Amino acid sequence: MKFKLQRLEISDELISLSSKTIKRRKIYLPRMSKKNLMEMGAVCREIGIVGLPNHLVVRKLQGKLGFGVFLHPEAKPILRGEVIAPYAGEVIVAPQNIGDNSDYVFSLISRIRLSRAEQRMFDPKSSFHPRRLYSLDLDAGKKGNFTRFINHSTKPNVEAHLLKVPRNSVGPAPSLFEMVYIAKKKIRPGEQLLVCYEGDDRSYWGALQIKPFPMTPQTFQVVGLKGKVVHSV
Repeated sequence: MKFKLQRLEISDELISLSSKTIKRRKIYLPRMSKKNLMEMGAVCREIGIVGLPNHLVVRKLQGKLGFGVFLHPEAKPILRGEVIAPYAGEVIVAPQNIGDNSDYVFSLISRIRLSRAEQRMFDPKSSFHPRRLYSLDLDAGKKGNFTRFINHSTKPNVEAHLLKVPRNSVGPAPSLFEMVYIAKKKIRPGEQLLVCYEGDDRSYWGALQIKPFPMTPQTFQVVGLKGKVVHSV
């Protein structure tokens, strides 16, 4: 698979900005458990080698729906609370008042105000304005991993969690934050992995002016050893 980025990529300058923002605004990020750290370490190693873990398949859906990620029909169920994988991509700073039309962007931290020097560094094409708001975004448009193919649903079986990766002895390097996909409920063999793209403000699809195709984990399923996609609803 082309997309083999194990975790998010972030520059030293953005680590510094993120750390300062988190401390100043007293943003609380839950720490990953040892169990989830071990799961994340294992899946990241597999992504680095083959791109797509062996227990998953990526298949083209009907029409213009693009691709979907499924649990292989012969795989063991994924249990609630298990790590699917980190959502990988490049961390960037973007003006918050400019709508983003990318299908692959997560907003990590919003309502950030930059100093004059920071605006010159991260937004050099704009004139300085002390009240301009920015957001820290995770963009998987150009590089990422298989999680970028996990589709939207209002009835998801996967949840996105922004977590802190603490110092640990089981593998993953510590980080201020990591966007991690975790099973919301038991995922059965053949089912499609789905996550809700909308945040609390329900603004995602409205900004894109798109009405999403309604899907549940059973709408499309893969069957047989070759993983043929069937439309079951």
